[in-house]
Amino acid sequence: MLTIYELSGRELKAQTGLHRITDDVVWLDLVNPTPDEEEQVEKSLNIDVPTREEQQEIEVSSRLYQENGAYFMTATLVYQPEKDEAKTTPVSFILAGKRLVTVRYAEPRAFALFAARCNRSETDLKSGPAVMIGLLDTIVDRLADFIERIQGQVETLSHSVFENQVALLRGSAVSMSCSNRSGEKEITSKAREAPPPLGRLLTFFAYAVNERKEGKPLQSRVRAASRDVSSLTDHATFLSGKIIFLLDATLGMIQIQQNDIIKIFSVAAVVFLPPTLIASIYGMNFHVMPELDWLFGYPFALALMVLFAVLPYIYFKHRGWL
Repeated sequence: MLTIYELSGRELKAQTGLHRITDDVVWLDLVNPTPDEEEQVEKSLNIDVPTREEQQEIEVSSRLYQENGAYFMTATLVYQPEKDEAKTTPVSFILAGKRLVTVRYAEPRAFALFAARCNRSETDLKSGPAVMIGLLDTIVDRLADFIERIQGQVETLSHSVFENQVALLRGSAVSMSCSNRSGEKEITSKAREAPPPLGRLLTFFAYAVNERKEGKPLQSRVRAASRDVSSLTDHATFLSGKIIFLLDATLGMIQIQQNDIIKIFSVAAVVFLPPTLIASIYGMNFHVMPELDWLFGYPFALALMVLFAVLPYIYFKHRGWL
């Protein structure tokens, strides 16, 4: 689908489908474009729209380049962050003259939010670079909200691991909780992967803005967006490390609990070993045994078994092993 945004006063009016690209058009949004839509944009702006396969190239030279006076920038964006399974998709931004062309095969909500807000904003959207920095600001805001949501979930998980006494006493319950939350690690990794390409895109965009001799306000907004992306990268890295720490801490608690259980079994084995030995000796029933016909043999054997069971217990208790 091709959506053409035309400047009317200080507002952008959207038209969908194949329309004539006039001088007032500042933004062309291609979503799962058809061959006819791609051809119209390519002929009108004298550019080569990247294919879906070209967008997925990981080389920087394939994602950030200049061709026929147009600047091509591709970054990987996170979308559907509200769901448990956040997804990523490459999006291309093309600055051709005063127009911006976006090419995407998914629908990150940032585009719809920006399209809804742009007419209520006091920012001048008279050119493609102005539209692009506004769109990038919205994308960065969405990414920040996504990382903040993960931070809240990580704090909740940290509380359950370190402060919930029931969870501490029942390590398996904590383990199950962390296993269910381990998906957050994957989500966080996606949030961590998104800022670096976005940062490289902003760096190249700053170069393009400087080459095109855009105004200082626009350059300042690009620098501010770059700083925001850099801080999001650091924060996502911190959250990723914290999740790994919580998983390791949970596994450590489970190991401690297992060690305590094994220790109890070991102590029980040592406590019952002497009584078992005594019972084994007096259970042989040889005919020539001195205590076999003794009247007090049975009570004596029981007393020995109790005594040698209590003595190891007292010793272990004294040493603090129990």
